[in-house]
Amino acid sequence: MTTIRRAIVVAVLALAGSRLLHADVIDRIMAVVGGQPITLSDVTAALQFRLVEPPSGTPDAVAYGVNRLIERTLILAEVERFQPPEPDPSEITTRVDALERRAGSAAAFDTQLAMTGMTRERLRRHIRDDLRITTYTNQRFGANTPPAERDIAIKSWVSELRRRAVVTVLTTAR
Repeated sequence: MTTIRRAIVVAVLALAGSRLLHADVIDRIMAVVGGQPITLSDVTAALQFRLVEPPSGTPDAVAYGVNRLIERTLILAEVERFQPPEPDPSEITTRVDALERRAGSAAAFDTQLAMTGMTRERLRRHIRDDLRITTYTNQRFGANTPPAERDIAIKSWVSELRRRAVVTVLTTAR
């Protein structure tokens, strides 16, 4: 009787294992920042909606997008610690409306949202956080600081944030 049970267990395990081999990949984790995953769909949505814009001639837009989202996640953690004022909701709406106009129509925009796994609310939160980051960096580095000096100071600060954080880049390949 035990031989039959073993055979059944082996058959069940073999069947389960073969099902796992044929599983569909739904998304890919590109990086993990302080325990927070950054997925390929996050990067795709950021590029699609131009929330991240690689400079022209960038050889790998996905890798560029992953790095920008890593930096954004690190900065946002600092923003959360210091709680700058909330942005005006009308500014968020204006930016979402501009993205919709860029898509050509509400239907096209909704299709883009669906294709990237983004929702309007998630997009609004992303834009809200971008505005909060701008407010915070203006407070921290001075809005009137010459752009070159400001850029150097922010890059140095972000490098320090990255050194202090646990950042794991898993892949940059599509």
